[in-house]
Amino acid sequence: MFASLSSNHRLAPLVLALVSACSDATTGGSTHPLTVSITTRAQGSLAYRSSADVVITVGASSLVISKAQLVARRIELAPAGATACAGTAEGGDDNGGTSTDGCAEVETGPTLIDIPLDASTKTTLSASVPAGTYRALEMRIGPVSSGNRSATAFLAAHPEFQNVSVRVEGTYNGKAFVFTSPVDASIESAFATAVTVDAASPNVTIAIDIANWFSDGSNGTLDPGDGANAARISANIAQSFHAFEDDNHDGHDDHQR
Repeated sequence: MFASLSSNHRLAPLVLALVSACSDATTGGSTHPLTVSITTRAQGSLAYRSSADVVITVGASSLVISKAQLVARRIELAPAGATACAGTAEGGDDNGGTSTDGCAEVETGPTLIDIPLDASTKTTLSASVPAGTYRALEMRIGPVSSGNRSATAFLAAHPEFQNVSVRVEGTYNGKAFVFTSPVDASIESAFATAVTVDAASPNVTIAIDIANWFSDGSNGTLDPGDGANAARISANIAQSFHAFEDDNHDGHDDHQR
């Protein structure tokens, strides 16, 4: 399972716009492009698969994930001198705010992420962020509530995501399921080597250990259709994110090859 340094249940965004900067991460107030990619590629030796679905077979149990989606609302970059991103109030979906924790905050209204299941690495976000050096990325995921223009527009376009932040379609032992969850998490992932945002236009990839979402922790598989498993599955999801610099967009950490 990919390591998540914190999971303090909440939500995250996409196609981002700069909201605020932190003085100890920036250099002269200049900004440079940064892209963020998503992959479900495993980080070990068995890293590639060609199937468009994620297939998990354990003993007599077979689980197939054919579609997985997340709602994203906020991403923060922690500068090298910051200990953590504490997060800011959720009321800023329509208004640029100032992060009180010294982190570079990028934000738009809620955005739906279609998670690539074929182990490809897809660039989903692009932003202009303050030049500087960053030690970690914090991604906030969680259900959308009404109350501002961005949330209202999102729910009008995606009514199935009312009070839902994760939606998975597939089959379990041949029976179709749709699993939804109001996973509410703030997930911080430290980079193995600090990422420098400069004229080189770096890329950060978020790897999602989707194969572990339905694990029971004992080499077994949880039935997504059994409500008793919902809390465990939601906890697995909140702990399944890992971010790293990946300038060549191949789904692997540039500093761990």
